[in-house]
Parts: sequence; C-alpha cells; structure tokens
Amino acid sequence: MHQRYKDRVQFLAVYVREAHPTDGWRMPSNDRFGISFKQPRTTGERTSLAKTCCSKLEITMPLLVDTMDDRIGHAYSGMPDRLYVIDREGKVAYKAGRGPFGFKPGEMEQSLVMLLLDQPGDAKTGKERVPALKDKQAWKRLPPAAKGTGQPLPVWARMLAGTLPRTTAAMLELDYLHRARSPLDARLRGKMRWVAAHANRCAYTQAYAAADLRRAGVEDKTIRALAGDFAGLPAPEKAALAFARKMTAAAHTVSDEEVAGLIKHYGEKQVVAMVLRLAYANFQDRLVSALGCAVEEGGPLAPREIRFTPPRKTGTAAVTPRTQSGKQPFPAADRVADRDWLALNHPALQQALEKQRARKPRIRVPDWEEVRKHLPSGYPANKPVRIKWSLVCAGYQPEMTFGWFACTRAFGEEANQDRVFEESLFWVVTRELRCFY
Repeated sequence: MHQRYKDRVQFLAVYVREAHPTDGWRMPSNDRFGISFKQPRTTGERTSLAKTCCSKLEITMPLLVDTMDDRIGHAYSGMPDRLYVIDREGKVAYKAGRGPFGFKPGEMEQSLVMLLLDQPGDAKTGKERVPALKDKQAWKRLPPAAKGTGQPLPVWARMLAGTLPRTTAAMLELDYLHRARSPLDARLRGKMRWVAAHANRCAYTQAYAAADLRRAGVEDKTIRALAGDFAGLPAPEKAALAFARKMTAAAHTVSDEEVAGLIKHYGEKQVVAMVLRLAYANFQDRLVSALGCAVEEGGPLAPREIRFTPPRKTGTAAVTPRTQSGKQPFPAADRVADRDWLALNHPALQQALEKQRARKPRIRVPDWEEVRKHLPSGYPANKPVRIKWSLVCAGYQPEMTFGWFACTRAFGEEANQDRVFEESLFWVVTRELRCFY
C-alpha cells in the first residue's frame, strides 16, 4: 500500500512500547522466531530496538519512535497495533479496530481511496503525459455543436481534441449516453462502472463513478463496500457486480452459466447493455490511464449532453499534421522464446475458431431485418451485416452500438494508421486478453 500511494500520501509507522516483552506478557511464538526483547527503559534502548524492528521487518516507510511516557500510544490506543488515516485537516478519517483482529489493511485502503477521490487534484493515475488544451481552445478544434457548446470539457477530451477532433466529438456523445441514457438503472450502472474502475485501479474514473452514484442517492459507505465481496446484496445485483469485476479482470473466465443467470435476472436486452457498459468502461480506463489524467478542477463533471452537427467532417478544423521523427529501420527481432505465444500458432487459432463457431450462443442473435429497423439515418440499409457481435449489439442496444461505431469510424479516418502496425497492436491486445476471436 505504501508503494502504491506514497506519491500522494505520507505514510508513518510509530514504534510504541513492546506488547510482549520477555519481562512482561511473554509470547512463546516470539521466542520461536527470535524476536524476544526486554521492555526498553530509556529512549536510547527504545530507539535501538526500533531500528532492529525496522531491519528485521524490512520496513521502507519512515518509522518514528514514541516518547517514554507513551504519549502517542495512549492518544491513539495503539497497543499492540492499530491503523489510522488522517486527512489534511488533521481529522481522523479512518480508525481500525485494535490489532491483531482489527488489523485490516484492505479496509483501510478502501477508506484511503475514497478520501483521495474526494480531494480535488488527488485522483491521479500519474503525471499528465499529453498537454491538455484550455476549454476555449478545445471547442475551436471540435466540430460545430448543435447543443451544449462551450461547456467545460473533461481533461481527456481536451487532450485529444487537437489531433483527433471528430473522434473526440463522437466519444463525448457516447460518454453521455453511457452515463445518462443507459437503459440500466442509474444505481446499477454506476456501481458496475465503479467496480470496473476499481479493478483497473483507475482513480480518475473511480471518482467519476462515485460522483454519478452520489447523484443517484448512493451513500459513500455503500460505495466503499463495492470493493468487497458484495455480501448482503440481493442476488441479481450481486451477480451483476461479480460479472463486472470478472469481465474487467479476466473476461475469458466468464462462464455460460453466469451469463444465463444474468439473463434470468435481467433479460437479454439488459445484459447486452451491461456488456456494452463494461466494454466502454475498460476502453475508457485504459485511455485515461495511458494519458495520465487527473480529475479536473471543479470535477468530476456532471454528464455533458453535447450533440455535434452531422456530418462531422463539415466545418471541422484541420487535424494537426503528424510529424515523423526520421526514417529509422526497425531493429532485427529476437527469436520469440515465450512458450505461451508459440503455442498459439495459426492452425491452433483456426481450430479454436471452429470450436467457437460450433458453440451454442449465450444469447439469441438477431437477424439483419431486425437490426435494419434501428439503423440511424445515413447508414446504408442495403449492406447486410453478418458479424454476429455487431448483430447482437445493434439488435438489442442500437443507440449505444452506433454511438461506438461513430467513434471507431471517426478514429479510422483521422488516425489513418498503417494497417500492419494497427493489426499487430490488435493482435497483441487480444492475445493478452485471451480473446482468440
């Protein structure tokens, strides 16, 4: 915990009087491990023993020594050990139970994270790695807006607006759909979003999910509990949140039975909405983590309903040209020695695909005629879609699906990436996620 948060939190350990000295309440277990000592009688003796403790336990955080009158030990009731979180105003934000049974670092971390999220400028994933435009500058780069123009923009949008204005516009519209117009209940979608952000350790989106939950009337105590095992929750909600965590941390382990259980609780349309919510959440978490976004001043911002004038190419400011750093040949690749990578060759991949094609779908796949009824204006209705995941998404949740398609279409046009490079990245990502599709 010290290593994870030391850039934002001052960690201190305080050495107090010995709980089990050899001349007091002696513990046989201490004798077995060679950590038996007499109770120090002077400041020098206590300091010396504290240094020994620090060395044996390999403590890396600062270790302070209590005075001989045990002022700190008495004030914080720290015998034999106790965890505290003190906020910037010097108030106790968290007090654990007395150790050893009350020594619960995981519980302390939940409180620490919530405290950081409530403090402006502290919900960081790291140093901002891309310059962010000012709001006025970003709006000049974005396409004309028919609604919501001039509002404060999230930092990730201000980072991307200069080089990918049309993509950023589509992402802003999609973000609003997921936060404000999702068919999922506001509390459920907010909790699923928080669980995904927590699993990804994305402080920025955790802060946003927590803010959305508070607007929906969820108390902080309930939000903090989402980091646990969901004990005590109704079965449908527990299943949905467990699904959110597993989809984020290890999507390939989701079972047919788990999906069938969700469909039984919520129905197919709602389950597709959950999947789309989590897919967008994981995309967004990786985006803001890579950019190093910190919560904006005055943030987290409420959902922004912004509608850009179609077609997005019309009136759009020119994209900033990309410059090459010079023609440098790619270095010769070393021979791959990773057995896991070598095991999945092209024949093995094709075999896995054939096995997947033979499986019974977890959800009914709509046909093209069903999907065509929901096509947005301007979408070619005479070109049937055969990709099954596209049919499922567009058939059950067309608004979310075509919002995402607008993002990928705009990015493909603006980024204009080398196809070999693009597909190589895609292969690496899907291989790491164990998604053979």
